[in-house]
Amino acid sequence: TMMSTTTASTGGAAATKPQRRTSQKAGHSRSYPRGVGLDFRKLAGLTLFSYIDHHGTCVNVRPEAPPSELAVAVARHFESMEVEEEACIGGFLSRLEGKTDYARKTAYFDGRAPPNIAKKRRRSKWAARPGEQVAAKVTRTDENGSWILASVQRFYADTETYDVQDEDDTSKLIRLPWSHVMRLSTGAEGCFQKGTDCMAIFPETTSFYRSKVSKAPVWKLSGTTPMIQEIIVKFEDDEDDQSRTPHRRVPSRYVIPIPTQYFYEEAEDVDLTPPGK
Repeated sequence: TMMSTTTASTGGAAATKPQRRTSQKAGHSRSYPRGVGLDFRKLAGLTLFSYIDHHGTCVNVRPEAPPSELAVAVARHFESMEVEEEACIGGFLSRLEGKTDYARKTAYFDGRAPPNIAKKRRRSKWAARPGEQVAAKVTRTDENGSWILASVQRFYADTETYDVQDEDDTSKLIRLPWSHVMRLSTGAEGCFQKGTDCMAIFPETTSFYRSKVSKAPVWKLSGTTPMIQEIIVKFEDDEDDQSRTPHRRVPSRYVIPIPTQYFYEEAEDVDLTPPGK
């Protein structure tokens, strides 16, 4: 089993149990629009990129924004969209009855997946910047602990590869494909709910291990910005001598989605095979 200390030392001094505040809920609502019923924070980063690419400059988000800020930007844009409800419902019913080829004005999907050049351009646009800390997969297997904390030295847009350095060993560069690098959270997006499968840095290490969020994250104000400063998780294979798995506090920056969620693209779920073939 892993070590049994219950306080994550990664990223600074030990954190104390967060206290409940009446202002936290209000701060959270300012971060994520209260009127949006959909939870865009549960979508994969590349899905949010697709939404932003589709609507272009209408989505107010910084060019250098990490994926953690995208869900809030998409939700705010979604909330501001004006929808003619009668036309929308009428068109939907007509479509069900086969009377029309009605489609929303913003729709452009023509039955084909985005071309590779469009995917490549999108990945280059949202690539991690030099000096940025990231999670990097440095083994060819999916064994627990194969993702480590690293810093980006360079991104090559033509080959979609990164040069990164292990935070524990800066003596050499590691060349990795784009699919082996994940950008880290800022703590402002709140995409990890209780019960969510994730990966987190184990205390006193720089490696990410499979885990599950074991308690609902608590929002706290950092200046004027609502943030989740730490996430409480239970790691796999972390039972103590009495077969109990302890709760461990990890800075929210060092908690990441499982790779299949982070790199998921909606277009890959569409069956593009013509009928009869």
